[in-house]
Amino acid sequence: MNREQEITFTDGDSYEKWMGVWSQLIGNQFLDWLSPQSGKTWVDIGCGNGTFTEQIYNAHSPKEIQGIDPSPEQIDFALKRVADPSVAFQLGDAMDLPFDSDRFDYATMALVLFFVPDPAVGVAEMIRVTKPGGSISAYVWDVLEGGAPMVNILDQFRVLEIDHPYPPSSEVSRMERLEETWLEAGLENIETKRISVQRTYENFADYWNLTSRSANVSPILSQLSSDMSERVKKMTQDSLGVDHNESVTVDAFANAVKGTV
Repeated sequence: MNREQEITFTDGDSYEKWMGVWSQLIGNQFLDWLSPQSGKTWVDIGCGNGTFTEQIYNAHSPKEIQGIDPSPEQIDFALKRVADPSVAFQLGDAMDLPFDSDRFDYATMALVLFFVPDPAVGVAEMIRVTKPGGSISAYVWDVLEGGAPMVNILDQFRVLEIDHPYPPSSEVSRMERLEETWLEAGLENIETKRISVQRTYENFADYWNLTSRSANVSPILSQLSSDMSERVKKMTQDSLGVDHNESVTVDAFANAVKGTV
């Protein structure tokens, strides 16, 4: 495990292909659990290419959504996603939000909190920009307990002792640490939930071609020799127990938390 290497997201289109479906699957369950009111104001922090922002927009008729992300490429993709003046995207830092205090009804981070260098500061910023009584929420792949969608490939990296990056604040993906972060921030009515999702690929080639694009897999594979890369691929297929023609079903899970200001 390597937290020194940085995981970066510099291609909104590629992200959509390998993570977009996963994001929508888990985002739908998260929003059902959050049960937000319609006609409210939202900030989607670490909005990426706008997948979750679009889900909020389509399902809950918000009055306003502000999406921020540090990646220009992701923001460029997001800007093409929703054509409505009530939805805006801009570059921004989760630990220094470019918004006035007490502005939003809902502040959320979708698959983001473990990328924030200091999660406590990120949560404090969420609270600052949210109205009293507003909702603060997040969900993250449980990367330390095998919940990430690309875990089958990461497992082979570990077996072969191939160094690979993890999010810098991976510990916050543990359910107990996630809940502690909300408690330490002074939030009320705190609830947590494990969200499980499943995705089926047409065959192993489909699974590999998409999943190997993951931001913590693709850069590592590109550094390996062709023989070693093929070895990782073969070991991954063996771990899934499928031939070249069988469909591949992968399970993933995330931990979610919500509370009120």
